[in-house]
Amino acid sequence: MTQVPVPGIELIKTFEGCRLVAYPDPHTGAEPITIGWGSTRDLQNRPFRLGDRITQQQADELLINQLTRVYLPPQVNIPGWDSFTPHQQGAILSFAYNLGAHFYGATGFETISRVLRDRQWSNIEAAWILYRNPGSQVEEGLLRRRLTEAQVFLVGTPGVNLSPAGQRYLSAGFTPSPNSLLSQQAQAYLAVRPRVSPPGTAGQEPSPPPLSAGSRPLYLATPYLRGDDVRHLQEALRRRGADLVADSVFGPATKLAVEGFQRSQGLRVDGVVGRQTWAALSTNPGQPTRLLRLTRPLTRGEDVKGLQQALLRSGLPLVVDGVFGPATDRAVRQFQASQGLVVDGVVGPRTLASLMAVNIG
Repeated sequence: MTQVPVPGIELIKTFEGCRLVAYPDPHTGAEPITIGWGSTRDLQNRPFRLGDRITQQQADELLINQLTRVYLPPQVNIPGWDSFTPHQQGAILSFAYNLGAHFYGATGFETISRVLRDRQWSNIEAAWILYRNPGSQVEEGLLRRRLTEAQVFLVGTPGVNLSPAGQRYLSAGFTPSPNSLLSQQAQAYLAVRPRVSPPGTAGQEPSPPPLSAGSRPLYLATPYLRGDDVRHLQEALRRRGADLVADSVFGPATKLAVEGFQRSQGLRVDGVVGRQTWAALSTNPGQPTRLLRLTRPLTRGEDVKGLQQALLRSGLPLVVDGVFGPATDRAVRQFQASQGLVVDGVVGPRTLASLMAVNIG
């Protein structure tokens, strides 16, 4: 099960607010009846009724349940989702919670879908603030939410930050304007706000450095993705037995080869080459592999030592002794839990790929 990104939970709680007594929907004045952090159904999928009450713990449980069941699954299908940072995933999840779980690729969301698909991070702020319902009474609140989501999205993104005007607005107060629904600070920001560069225009993105394997997600797109990283992918697939021409173009044949490889490794079969698929391709196909687990007698070897070193690099305290003992079993289970994997202590293809993805990411 894919783990709900913590930054998304924090964003949603910041802007949704929590009410422990059921209330009518603010837009309709009636159904859906809402409670907690914006939940409309209980854990048994029954609609709430006016007068219902819950505890704070129940409100938090309802939010996680709703995110896991309704809002997160559609986002996982965004190309390259697995390669996004938790902050990027969290910002997207907050956006989806506010504007619809299936926003990506939908009518009216073409700009933000393109920016996410093409990884145009320098356009993130400009694209995000388009979805603020201009001219309405909620524009000011949505502007602040969109800018905060964009700011969270860009945490740790090399060379890209929220604009100085955006930072000033988020740190400023509200001075009412007699002739506008917007504060003076919001009007000042919108007067100089960044604009989304149209596709294909000069200066849309700085010229990128030569792409290396794993520097961007690869998938079947229109037009086809091209580059040295595609050629590296094709060569790696050929070493795994794929009947494929290394022509540097990610076409339908490459997609089929990727899906076949993902299926053979127990990975999610989506045709998207993100961190986990790159990590699995990076292993040496000529070396024999085995499942690693706690056994009697204890499993020993260089592969166990390599596993322990990878667990240590991922932040789990562990003695690297080449022996798969109870401490290594606990570390494996902790790692699996942190990645939303099946917690069984068995290091198979999926756990190994996740571990390698964390180490190279």
